[in-house]
Amino acid sequence: MEVVDVRMQLPYDNDAVAIEVPDENLIGILAGKEVALSPLGDEFARAWENPIGIDNPEGFFHPGESVVFIVTDHTRPTPTQSLLPLIWERISPRVHREDVTIVVATGTHRDPTTAELDQILGGLRREFRVLIHNCDHDLVEVGKSARGTPILINQTVAEANHVVTIGHIGMHYYAGYSGGRKNILPGVAGRETIERNHAQLLDPNCEGCVYRGNPISEEMSAAARLVGVDFIVDVVLGPDGRVAKVVVGDVEAAHAVGRAFWDGIFKVPLPGKADLVIASAGGHPKDIDLYQAYKGLYNAARAVKDGGMILLIAACPDGIGHPVFEDWINRCDHPSDVFEIFNREGFKLGGHKAIYLANDLARAEIYLLSTLDDSLTRRFFLVPIHDPREILTRARDRFGPEFQTLVLPHAGDTFPVHPRA
Repeated sequence: MEVVDVRMQLPYDNDAVAIEVPDENLIGILAGKEVALSPLGDEFARAWENPIGIDNPEGFFHPGESVVFIVTDHTRPTPTQSLLPLIWERISPRVHREDVTIVVATGTHRDPTTAELDQILGGLRREFRVLIHNCDHDLVEVGKSARGTPILINQTVAEANHVVTIGHIGMHYYAGYSGGRKNILPGVAGRETIERNHAQLLDPNCEGCVYRGNPISEEMSAAARLVGVDFIVDVVLGPDGRVAKVVVGDVEAAHAVGRAFWDGIFKVPLPGKADLVIASAGGHPKDIDLYQAYKGLYNAARAVKDGGMILLIAACPDGIGHPVFEDWINRCDHPSDVFEIFNREGFKLGGHKAIYLANDLARAEIYLLSTLDDSLTRRFFLVPIHDPREILTRARDRFGPEFQTLVLPHAGDTFPVHPRA
């Protein structure tokens, strides 16, 4: 019988990588469901006119009061430069332009470049005051969480009369979901607050798609309450990267609607674990560096058999992406050595990524197709691949001609669900 190859284009930076998998070896392509899309302006109008958990959002604003819009940074795909003008059109009769500050929520990430700021804000950069958050300077403590974490917040945000966050909702591998309260913590929080919050990630409830009972997520929500976020404007992006839904409203109630919508698209039944999982992190900006691209690896690892193989397709033009992540790996002769570093030095932001990676490497051999130098890829205990066809040859050699393959074209946004889950 003739063997038919299934050809796919998998996102890679701002382009795509072509790969052909023999039909007899392909047990599934895991991707979100297709959804009907409306023009962004129409979808925004529907959400604005039907806010969740609040009355008319325009009613928050009064002339002379300071307003802060917190927007996501260059590592997130939020269509800020399209959303913010729509919001401004609605509230501008009640707000003076000079009273508005846009704060870019970098958390502990590097500052966006000028080109990246243009990508985030477009012409809005010249219309409003723009502030890049710095997690080490100009912070105010707004209170403490129930766990005693001091909630240190960007001073401009803490002192504003009104705070509105603009973000996107998706799976997050230890905070449960992105969006909503995450624009506050870690987005505009101090380093100490972020580190103490993230230090809880070894709690078994700190998992992807776990919101309630997740101590990291709950502390993030507490921070948003202490700041007094007026409302959120969050989007859910469909499988093609375009806006599928906009939610406007209370930081918890609106987020709950958004994440339920995300679940309906991106929680994908797993037909069975595979010998080989081929996963694209999702292209730019999700594969901007290895630190960000890991989210795709997290989901791919849910779909691979113990002792299996994963190919992560992630360009990583910015390299590794976090100095502590890089430092911890550089001090290891074996992936499991990161646990000794953790036991000796305690939690450090960035080191957690090394711990997750070590856990994955204990279960599967991981290959990486990227722009990283091969020596750097190997330093991270990954196997460099330059031609995706090579992974198929290796899988056939290891598992035999009937090896089973799963493909995740947008792994960072595809959550494989086991039949018993």
